[in-house]
Amino acid sequence: MRTSIAVYFDLENIDKKLSLKKLLESITLNIEDSTPVFAIKLACGDTKAISKFREQLRDLNFDIREAPHVSGRNFKNRADLILTVEAFESLYQRSPEIDLYVFITSDTDFTVIMDKLRKYGKSVWLVTKEAEKDKELFTSSSDKILTIENNFPESKEQSEASQIEKILADLGFAQKECNAIKEIVESFEKDIWFDAGIFGTKIRNMIKDFSYKGKKANSQNKLFEELKNHGILETKKEGRSDSFKVIK
Repeated sequence: MRTSIAVYFDLENIDKKLSLKKLLESITLNIEDSTPVFAIKLACGDTKAISKFREQLRDLNFDIREAPHVSGRNFKNRADLILTVEAFESLYQRSPEIDLYVFITSDTDFTVIMDKLRKYGKSVWLVTKEAEKDKELFTSSSDKILTIENNFPESKEQSEASQIEKILADLGFAQKECNAIKEIVESFEKDIWFDAGIFGTKIRNMIKDFSYKGKKANSQNKLFEELKNHGILETKKEGRSDSFKVIK
C-alpha cells in the first residue's frame, strides 16, 4: 500500500538552516504502515525567500512558484493564497489522489485550508517553529505537528557516533545504513510495543536497496537480538506475531 503525500512549503519566515532532505526523511519515518510517495512538492515565496532554499528545492525536485509583494509598501505577498488554492485544487481534481497534506509554515492563515482538507477526510500534518507548535489554531487543525528546529543539520558534536551506530558498524552495516537505522529506532516512542513488520517497512522506505546480506546480523531477527543484548530494545512473540519496544 502507498501513501500519496503533498508538501506545500511557505518560504516566508522559515529559518534557512532547515534541511529539507532531513525533513522529508522525518515525514517518511512517521509513515509506519505503507510506502510514502511524494506526489506534490510545491514551494512558494518572494525572490529573497526562494534564494535561501533554491539549491535544496532544486535537488529535491520541488516546483517553485514566485509570489512577489503586491506593492512597494506592502510586505505581504500572496504565497499563502497560492498554496491554499493549489491544495484545494488537488483535492478537487484528485489527480493524483492525495492521502496526506503537509504544510511547512508558521502562518495561521493556513489553518483554514487545513481544516477544510480534514473535513473531506484527508490527513493533515504541519511543520512549524518550536515556539508556534502549541498554538490552539495549529493543534486543532492538524493531525500531527513536526518542528522545524528538529530538522536542522547536525552539529559536529551531535554527529559523533552514538552507541547504536557503533553497534551497527561492528555488525558490518555501512555508514548510510547505520544513520538510517538509528533514526528509525529513535522514531518509535519508548516503552510501547510495535509490530516487528513496521520496523522492516521503515527500513525499506528509508533505504530502497537495503539488504541484510553480508552483515553479521543477516536478518531482522538477528539485528533485534543484537540490539536486545545491548539493552536498546526488547522483543516478544505471541503466536505468529513478533513485537518489539524501544527501551533506551
